[in-house]
Amino acid sequence: MLPAVICLIACVVLMVVVSARRARAAFERRFPPISDGEFVMRCSPNVDPKIALKVRQIVAEHFAVEYERVHPSTGFVTDLGAD
Repeated sequence: MLPAVICLIACVVLMVVVSARRARAAFERRFPPISDGEFVMRCSPNVDPKIALKVRQIVAEHFAVEYERVHPSTGFVTDLGAD
C-alpha cells in the first residue's frame, strides 16, 4: 500500500512541475525581453518614464520574473499568476 501512495505522490509532483515549466515557457514566448526604451515606448502617453521603470522593477522582483520580460501589457492575474 505504501509504495502505491508514494508513487501517486511522485506522479502528482511531476505533473505540477511539468505544468509549471509549460506555463513558464508560454510566458517567455509571449513576453520576449525588451529594453527600457522599448518598454517606455509601449507605455501609455503621459506616463512618467522614471515611475514606469520603477514599477517594472518592483513587479519583476515581486513576481520573480526577468526584468526585461515585464511589459506594460503584462497582466498581474493572467500572466503573472497573482490572485
